[in-house]
Amino acid sequence: MSKKLSVVVFALVAVIGFSSTSFAQPADLTSEKRAVVVQTCVSAQTVMQKIQHNDAATRVNRGQSYETIVSRLMTPLNTRSTSNGYNSSATLLTDTTKRYQQALESFKDHYKSYDNAVSSALKTKCKDKPELFYGYVEDARRERENVAVDVTLLGNLVSEYRANVLKLRSEVQ
Repeated sequence: MSKKLSVVVFALVAVIGFSSTSFAQPADLTSEKRAVVVQTCVSAQTVMQKIQHNDAATRVNRGQSYETIVSRLMTPLNTRSTSNGYNSSATLLTDTTKRYQQALESFKDHYKSYDNAVSSALKTKCKDKPELFYGYVEDARRERENVAVDVTLLGNLVSEYRANVLKLRSEVQ
């Protein structure tokens, strides 16, 4: 029973860590922690494979949505507002768009680092190298947090852009 509980606990810790490159430093594990990692790492890798599969689809969908926002909404409106002489609003719009594009690049870079760390953890023979495996898991957790920060920033920039569009609208009327 204790062994099953350890598997569940380790898998749960991995899932929680991933819900929120690949140059992992081997973790400094206590002998107890090392034993738990060795006992549960194969199950954790199975959970991580499922997470990686689901995250890949989510990343593609989000990435396409983010790209669409820039190419089909922001850029054309920026061009029209500039060419029609709405200089104060156009400046706000283009500034927000520039920061959005930078945040989008950051999102892509952080996601690659996250995915590389997960892939490295999955490739590691975790029973033979539990410290290295755990190091990759820790890297993946950190990179996942960076991705979450990027997603929040992108959402905030979309809100800011919307507010700037409303300013433009009042300038036009």
